[in-house]
Amino acid sequence: MTTYLKKSRLPHISVEWLRSPWCILVSVVLGVYIGTSLPPVAEAIAPIGNLYLGLLKMCVLPILLSAISNSIGRLMQSHDAKQYVQRILIVFPVAMFGMSALAAVIAILTGPGRNLSAATLESLGGLVNQSSIDLEMSLTGPIPVEESGTNLASFILNMVPENIFLALSEGQTLKVLIFAIVFGISLGLIKNANTEPLFNILDSIYSAFNQVIHWLTYLLPFGLCSLLAVQLSRIGLDVLFSMVNFVVVTLAVFAAVYVLSTFIISWRAQQSLLAVLRAQKDPTILALATTSSLACLPAAIASLHEDLHFDRQTTDLVTPLSITLCRFGSIIYFAAATVFVMQLYQKPLDVGTLFIIIVGSVFAGMATSGVTGILTLTMLGLVLDPLKLPLDAVLVLFVAIDPIINPFRTLSIVQTGMATTAMIANVQTEPQLDVAPINQSV
Repeated sequence: MTTYLKKSRLPHISVEWLRSPWCILVSVVLGVYIGTSLPPVAEAIAPIGNLYLGLLKMCVLPILLSAISNSIGRLMQSHDAKQYVQRILIVFPVAMFGMSALAAVIAILTGPGRNLSAATLESLGGLVNQSSIDLEMSLTGPIPVEESGTNLASFILNMVPENIFLALSEGQTLKVLIFAIVFGISLGLIKNANTEPLFNILDSIYSAFNQVIHWLTYLLPFGLCSLLAVQLSRIGLDVLFSMVNFVVVTLAVFAAVYVLSTFIISWRAQQSLLAVLRAQKDPTILALATTSSLACLPAAIASLHEDLHFDRQTTDLVTPLSITLCRFGSIIYFAAATVFVMQLYQKPLDVGTLFIIIVGSVFAGMATSGVTGILTLTMLGLVLDPLKLPLDAVLVLFVAIDPIINPFRTLSIVQTGMATTAMIANVQTEPQLDVAPINQSV
């Protein structure tokens, strides 16, 4: 009997080890070694990382649609609906403009584009000049053509899905989000007992795909090693050295934002910093490994509710909104990048220019909702155009260093989104059971 129990526990122990920090550390070290020393091997194992990322993304839209619709519907039927809507309308704008201002001020004080050496300027100029359309180099896929008429009005109009099934099939996350919000509001306003079965169905869909996400955490070491190796194999050291000032300043800003967000979550959750860091482990690793904020969404929700005990209904509603719509990481990056370009071209910076940078970066960051890869960087034109700065001349510089910046930009989107949720949601005095979690009132 004892022998049977020992044998039956061995597989369980070995599988659980795949989720341990030590296993993650081993996969990171192995990924760094393969990416820097064995580029052909990195390219050979790339499909493993792509498969893992695809499985994660497969779960995002069902979770997004079911969680948002269900949570908004329940919220509309609760007596605290007005309170939480007011919090969202205050916290979201303050957080976005605050992050943009913080990034711009740090970039101004540190001056990553000021007083560059002649050798650095020559290296940067050579990198730009060698791209007649060196922009055709693809880091995450083919480069889409930027529409000349892209502006705030067209962005708002394109948010509305004409066909929700087409939006789902094409993975148009922002349109799915808008549909889920409208559907949830209308469902909540019905206030009819006949809607309860639909709420239960949405809750079942949410729970089922969360279970899939849990299974995928066992495969994280393999996906992390592959994704990290591929990214490192595609980074040129010459590009890193020529842009080192900007890279260091940008990563420092992201680090500062991460620390600030962690303190906010710790304060709101009334838990120690160590407990918060432990709860943030999964979304942090996923953000750095997958460079997809949407793939981190289920882990972020689970961390806030299950580990930190924030209200489930509000967490399910606010977290997808803040991560998908606010795009704090992109806002921070655009503000720092614009200041860098101004310093590179030795343009004067006054209060009016700073205002344009802060406000423009917020709109440009929001415009990246639902887009990835090089198209994300082209949104920088929304800030540079009013300042009469050329996007085409500097875009290749940001494209070249994007494999370094992108993981930390994604982490900033996720981490700041979690902090924003913590500012809005209340902490439960007693953790709710995971049986029909969304059916609880706020």
